[in-house]
Amino acid sequence: MKSALCLLQIFLLLLTAGPAFAAQPGDGFLRVDGPRVVNAAGEEVVLRGLNVEFRSFFDTLAPDDIARIAGMGANVIRLALDYRDFEPEPFSYRRESFALLDRILDWCRLHGVYVILDMHLAPGKQNPHDFVVHRQNQARFWIEPENQERFYALWVELARRYRDDPVIAGYDLLNEGTPGTIERYREVMTTVAARIREVDPNHMLIVEEAILPDWEKRLILLDDPNVLYSIHFFHPPQFAFYSTTSYRPVTTYPGEMFKAGPLIASARAEIGPEEAEEWRKIEVRGVAPEGADLLLATIYSENPGQIWFDDLKLEAAGREIELPAPLVANNAFAIDYPGFNWRTDGDCVLFDEYRARNGGRSLLFADCRQPATARSSPIQVVPGEYRLSGWYRSAEAGSGNGGLALNWHRQVTIGQINRQELVEQMAYALDFMREHGVPLYVGEFTMHTNPWPDSARRYLHDLLTIMEEAGLHWTFWVYYSPFAGVGLFRDDPPVPGNPVALEVLGDYFRPGRFLSEPASANALE
Repeated sequence: MKSALCLLQIFLLLLTAGPAFAAQPGDGFLRVDGPRVVNAAGEEVVLRGLNVEFRSFFDTLAPDDIARIAGMGANVIRLALDYRDFEPEPFSYRRESFALLDRILDWCRLHGVYVILDMHLAPGKQNPHDFVVHRQNQARFWIEPENQERFYALWVELARRYRDDPVIAGYDLLNEGTPGTIERYREVMTTVAARIREVDPNHMLIVEEAILPDWEKRLILLDDPNVLYSIHFFHPPQFAFYSTTSYRPVTTYPGEMFKAGPLIASARAEIGPEEAEEWRKIEVRGVAPEGADLLLATIYSENPGQIWFDDLKLEAAGREIELPAPLVANNAFAIDYPGFNWRTDGDCVLFDEYRARNGGRSLLFADCRQPATARSSPIQVVPGEYRLSGWYRSAEAGSGNGGLALNWHRQVTIGQINRQELVEQMAYALDFMREHGVPLYVGEFTMHTNPWPDSARRYLHDLLTIMEEAGLHWTFWVYYSPFAGVGLFRDDPPVPGNPVALEVLGDYFRPGRFLSEPASANALE
């Protein structure tokens, strides 16, 4: 009840609060001045804000959301653009999308919020990993010259339209590019910068780090005095991306991260001996043995037939726990989004959209000649009886070699995480900033809702304090997401979805408040 009242108070505050300070787009174009960003009067402006997906305004977000963002104290949004919304055919542009963008800019102008235009997805796709906008394990942007020309042309079109609009803080040229070599990246960034400068001498250019093979990140220096350099920071990703990673170590911040180690005991329930043409109930019960730290709820098969599973439920001491992880509810396999899916091993494990007990999808084990599993994330063990239940159907499966299991494990430490580790992970970018005397912008960082709210709060306090003390600009990922735990807001109409992040960000959006005592006592020792 207390947490619900706290959430309501946060929501009412965000609806009624006014802008916390006057960094106004009416003060002229923002520009880079040495290591600072300043307005037309030469006054320093520190950009602090939120990422917002352009597509969210198609059917969910509205002017009230911009008012809410301003009321939180943010002075900028990084608007994530998908080229497909603006360029339905090569070199042909959609008027309706530009009209919507015009309206968003007007709403931001009204509320004193700058806008960063972010090319989040470019023609051909510039990286294989950004599942926010695509699910293809390829990046043809770098190998097909036409894709690069379409990218240049789209930026020229954007710059031509908005070159005189000071509500735009800058152009984030390319989101998370994976070019293969730093030379290739420098060539493309130099070219797009030159094309933009032919039509727009006013706006800041924002150049992100290149993501090279083996996930090496490197920043490049452009021969342009009006460039803001940018990184994204998600360390450690298993903790920051709790909702959208299938690998979720149990984490204490500051402290250790644990994964499931040796299996010490298992309780199983196998499917029946006869073919099940209709859905049948299956259930396994057990009590964690002494020495067990973590539980993996597991579906398994080594069966040449077909077995479908659906509508799983896990209870511990009478309390239901979401699957595949606490606070990540995909018990019925209905959500098709990376991380919300169960962690699977075996090529024979599939998601079936045509056979489901209550609509949506089911999990199918088809012709599993080798052991195959779908597992939950590690779940901390509590005293009491565990019950894992669900429903199954089978075809040509025979008996046995398929069912549900409660697998108890000892925990194994996989790493330490603390403020010093965060500083070290960011050191390459801070060194670049100091060496070249340029401003630095953390375009994306996040902290999903997770089962350890105190650790999430301490992590965000430490990370934001590091950025503020270094004089960095920043935008949190993300204001809105339909998926639980990912965005600050969710659902339609939007309601608070990440109360811990909302609380902490509220401190840091307002200048002078970021030195509020972090809950982490061992800072830079």
